[in-house]
Amino acid sequence: MTVYNPFDPGFVADPYPTFKELRETTPVYRIQEVEGLSLLTRFHDIDEVLRDREAFTVDHRKLAAGGAPEESPFARTPENILFRDPPDHTRWRRQMSKALSNAHMDAFGARASELADELLDAIADQGEVDFIDAFARQLPFTAIADLLGMPPADRPQLQAWVSEIVNVTEPVVSPEATEAIVRSSDAMREYLKELCAHKRAHPAEDAISRLVTADGADAPTPDEVVEHVLLLQVAAPEPTTNHLAFGALELARHPDQASLLRQDPSLDHDAAEEILRYEAPLQIAVRGVLRDVELHGEKIEAGTAVVLSLAAANHDPARWGDTADALDLRRERSHEHLSFARGIHTCFGAALARLLGRQTFGRLARRFPNLSLTAEPEWNILLNRRGPMRVPISVR
Repeated sequence: MTVYNPFDPGFVADPYPTFKELRETTPVYRIQEVEGLSLLTRFHDIDEVLRDREAFTVDHRKLAAGGAPEESPFARTPENILFRDPPDHTRWRRQMSKALSNAHMDAFGARASELADELLDAIADQGEVDFIDAFARQLPFTAIADLLGMPPADRPQLQAWVSEIVNVTEPVVSPEATEAIVRSSDAMREYLKELCAHKRAHPAEDAISRLVTADGADAPTPDEVVEHVLLLQVAAPEPTTNHLAFGALELARHPDQASLLRQDPSLDHDAAEEILRYEAPLQIAVRGVLRDVELHGEKIEAGTAVVLSLAAANHDPARWGDTADALDLRRERSHEHLSFARGIHTCFGAALARLLGRQTFGRLARRFPNLSLTAEPEWNILLNRRGPMRVPISVR
């Protein structure tokens, strides 16, 4: 029987053979280490769960038996959208969407291009870099900080807080990491209260100003504004960093696909989507089970939880055909991947990841035709944010 061990270094480097076996033999896999936890790996099953709000929930307070996300500092905060269902979720998402709409993201495209070019200039000057330090971590953090209106002088401290708080997205964290999450979250909330008060008195053209000056019955409270801004600054950059890192890694590993981008700039959009499908920047979603469900002859009981492997679903040949495990920048309907989940709980950082992916991969391929790896990447050992810690590249 196939064993699912997401912390095994071999699995972290290449989980797809394991996912293939699980899809074929054990589509409902009982995770022995955690009672009442099942893993799903097939595209259709996961797509159905993500859409079914009657049987599944993100709000683990509703379960007869609690789950790991309820222990999160974010989950304990009533104003946070990550672990709440409608009606609260609907109102909060509407507030956030008005402050940072698709139109705002589109208008940011020119600034994103400018930021990407500046970072690529620095890479060109150095010749050999770790792509994560030189580009993938810097671009999304700066982009969301610009969109929110974070003062440039405060950003080093913000980045230090974010680097600790982001571990809240991991289902399993150490006691030391949990303490760091709480400590940095509390400090960042105090900072944001002061910043929001300043923005209320001196509004500008940024997302925080739009949030604090909103009026009407649907306007967010001051505490809600702090939680929205905290979530956006923490949760938006991290999946985008992974997305950009995976893109550089796979373009270096697949020179034929990089060549397609060099020859055909119209593929920039499709390239971002296919790279999102090929390597999901967030690997899993978790849902609580509200009523008994039967799937493939297995009973999944109310009060338990299911782990949805978005990465496995994105490589399911039942959805993507015989080439599911191949990178194909010309793949049709690649945008239908599940990398940002589905439905009302679609990842709020999706728009940023897509924008920066479109601004990055074509530029990278066309500017650096000799893009190559100088060593194999180093991988983290994380369940949800599996990805490379270093992507050493040469552009000479």
